[in-house]
Amino acid sequence: MTTTTNNFNFVTFSNNVTVVNTTPHPVTIQDVNGSLISVPTSVLINAKAIEKQVSPLFVKTEFVGTDEGREIISSIKESFNQNAVAGETLVIIGSIIAAQAYPGEVFGLTPVPGYERVAPDDKRMRCDKFTTFA
Repeated sequence: MTTTTNNFNFVTFSNNVTVVNTTPHPVTIQDVNGSLISVPTSVLINAKAIEKQVSPLFVKTEFVGTDEGREIISSIKESFNQNAVAGETLVIIGSIIAAQAYPGEVFGLTPVPGYERVAPDDKRMRCDKFTTFA
């Protein structure tokens, strides 16, 4: 089921997981019953890359959140809480960079088994397993 509140597209799957897509592209997520659902982008959550010198030759890149990103996350949560049904769980999905920059608040997608190494248009992602950096 898809609902739009405050310009955020909330898609709820049969396992009561509700996702909001903050990646720059729509994603196809497979419901636990096997149905494929296209989840459009609601808004982008970006992060900053910060380099730390490790040696004269190497740097370590860390991804950190921005004030704008934190405000978007807060708005998404507020919109969700205004309309949530008991038992629903909100998952804000984003890029792996965003998931690293906002650990425990933005999560990465996990592919359906057998779809790990396919072209982006053929990808199928899970609604019951997500990547976290918390």
